[in-house]
Amino acid sequence: MPSLQQQLNLIINKIQKNVNDSLNKEMATYVKEEIMSSVSDTVYGAGIPEYYDRRAGNEYGGMKSAYGTGSLGDSQEMEHSVSNGRLLVMDTALPKKPESLDMDLTIAIVRGYGDKTEWWNAPRDFIGDAVKNMKETKGFIDVMKWAMQKRMGKDVVK
Repeated sequence: MPSLQQQLNLIINKIQKNVNDSLNKEMATYVKEEIMSSVSDTVYGAGIPEYYDRRAGNEYGGMKSAYGTGSLGDSQEMEHSVSNGRLLVMDTALPKKPESLDMDLTIAIVRGYGDKTEWWNAPRDFIGDAVKNMKETKGFIDVMKWAMQKRMGKDVVK
């Protein structure tokens, strides 16, 4: 018969496995959706470009369905990893014209670039805005609770 310590370790390992799986699936999807929403509000909502067409832009300056466009709002351009109960999501979209920027697109948009005097090159921190929104709405709590209940049961996760 396993010792109490061995039994506790088995329980801890099962919980950690379920946490990591929940982070890798439901929580990663939730965070990517929050980033997509923030791109729409913070980046696309800043103005309508006069000299180029946005990959996921609509005729009103907002963001249409970005899926498969390669834009900042495209979840296919977001990578995530999970390690020891920590989720990291990165927006890895490339510039439409890679030779036009000497830095990562996400960094350029978040920090701004060039002289930063125009709406289109001023900082637009869509990542910070997504984090702020998640902290304010606390939707991640419901997502994680639902994900863990799905794996371990509603009687275990309240």
